Amino acid sequence: MKIGYFALTEQGFELIHRLNKGLPGEVFEKSNLKQHMEDAWRRLDALVCVMAAGIVVRHIASLLRGKDKDPAVVVMDTQGQWAISLLSGHLGGANELAKQLAKVTGGYPVVTTATDVEGIVAFDEVAKKNRLLIENLSALKYVSGNLLNKDEVKVVIDPFYREKNTEKTLYLRPQSLVLGVGCKKDMDVKRMAAAFQGFTEKYLLDVRCIRAVATVDRKAGEAAILELSEALSVPLMIIPRGMIGRLDFETVPGGPLEYSPFVEKTLGVGSVAEASAYLAAKSMAGGAYETGRNVTEGEMARLKIKKQKYEGITFAVAEVKQNIDI
Repeated sequence: MKIGYFALTEQGFELIHRLNKGLPGEVFEKSNLKQHMEDAWRRLDALVCVMAAGIVVRHIASLLRGKDKDPAVVVMDTQGQWAISLLSGHLGGANELAKQLAKVTGGYPVVTTATDVEGIVAFDEVAKKNRLLIENLSALKYVSGNLLNKDEVKVVIDPFYREKNTEKTLYLRPQSLVLGVGCKKDMDVKRMAAAFQGFTEKYLLDVRCIRAVATVDRKAGEAAILELSEALSVPLMIIPRGMIGRLDFETVPGGPLEYSPFVEKTLGVGSVAEASAYLAAKSMAGGAYETGRNVTEGEMARLKIKKQKYEGITFAVAEVKQNIDI
């Protein structure tokens, strides 16, 4: 977590230097406070302000964008007696940061979010802890309210599932998908982008669920594939043909893989998009990638979307099923 420290008095800066030893961050000078806070708001994950809460509120009021976008804000007194989680307690991590700061000073964390006070699961915190994407943030308030009232709630943690009731069902999307890609040599970048857009519109609810792009080693230098992984801001995983050659296409979970005689003749393997997606997913799931063997059900990697063909391009998707810590 990138932390910015702010103070207005000599005592405040003494406290900041103590805090900075245990929780390193960036210390801002007291002049041009508003300007420095605006800078930290854009760049950092958390603001720790050793000053009156009212001063902080006045300075950050115009910067607020939403609980899924704002950094954590913790306010402390100059003696370090109180560490108040002021903003972005769950998603931003202010509640946890307040506890860590209080440990350094021997003070007390002040957490006022209702779910914490009542000892109830906070699904925005669950999302942060497990790297889940909150698709419909507006439903979070409804779900949390029902939990506080001891009423039934519905939370879906799945990259594909959706039903009609999106207002009262909270959708958490895991970043658990691997996109397998194959294409003809020197594929046009724009053509790849257009094909991918058509693929996602039909098969994927949220492209942010894609954790990696995968392809075979012979396609490692394809500009269109490289550009696609960069556009998605995910790593490109290169799968050796030898690994694909050792796969039993018939027993792949979610399979079998589709065998292509043309691809075999051209590249020396019978599958690119499906095999690459699956092998990349299983390497994430259980380290089975090195041996080339198929994973077991317990390792939780499987082909989810079989090969879809576009003009000179193929896509497939495999999923790494993750355990959720609630």
